Amino acid sequence: MKTLKSAPFVGAALLGLVSVPVVAQDAGIPGEFSANVGIFSDYQFRGISQSDDNLALQGGIDYELDTGFKETALYLGVWGSNVDFNDGDEASLELDLYGGLSGSAMGLDWHGGVIGYLYPGASDSLNYDFFELTAGVSRAITDTIEVGLGYNYSPDYFASSGSAHYLQATTTVGIPLPDSMTKYGLGLDVAAGLGRQWIQDNDVFGTPDYWTWSLGAAMTYKMLTLGVSYVDTDLSDNDCFGGTEFCEARVIGYLQASF
Repeated sequence: MKTLKSAPFVGAALLGLVSVPVVAQDAGIPGEFSANVGIFSDYQFRGISQSDDNLALQGGIDYELDTGFKETALYLGVWGSNVDFNDGDEASLELDLYGGLSGSAMGLDWHGGVIGYLYPGASDSLNYDFFELTAGVSRAITDTIEVGLGYNYSPDYFASSGSAHYLQATTTVGIPLPDSMTKYGLGLDVAAGLGRQWIQDNDVFGTPDYWTWSLGAAMTYKMLTLGVSYVDTDLSDNDCFGGTEFCEARVIGYLQASF
């Protein structure tokens, strides 16, 4: 399988990313670096499998620098995952580059920026690469409940399928745990999301406009997160890229470490 062939390369790259925050700190670079690496039973993007229901190795590095102006910060990041589109080994890696500005005001956390999705090795004629403008806000309703709203816009979406819009609402709830668990650094969150994807040229992309939703739970212990999510769309197999199972409901398990 292509996913397995690309895994050693992705794994080596992710191990390299993990060391970046330590090197940056030793070098005295201003700002804060963080990194994450994880293994997922499937990589899904907006309800659609990107790894053909195979294991995905994922990871990234983020950088944040306080601007010194009204609780705002500049952020930059890079993130990668193996992918499998059943396209004759055209794409085996997704590499995302992103940056923007984030901050807090009137009880809201907000961000706005740009993200580029790159697929090294894929033929230029496939037009896989694209970028999006992104914006989002979130608010802590209580000490344990946070709600968020996000919007993404692309002038020319994946496979050159025209302009696209994605709107998503999320809710995260922290589940109270007994002191006997929290004293060891354990935490438990439940999260739900609902999104709507609009695409200008549905025939080129391969699906109609669609809804996607998710429900998941994650247990944290220090830098480790063990989680499971249920993900689905309202797309039938016939409406999913000419009769594939990429859009079907699935349960995804994962283990992730943050540094």
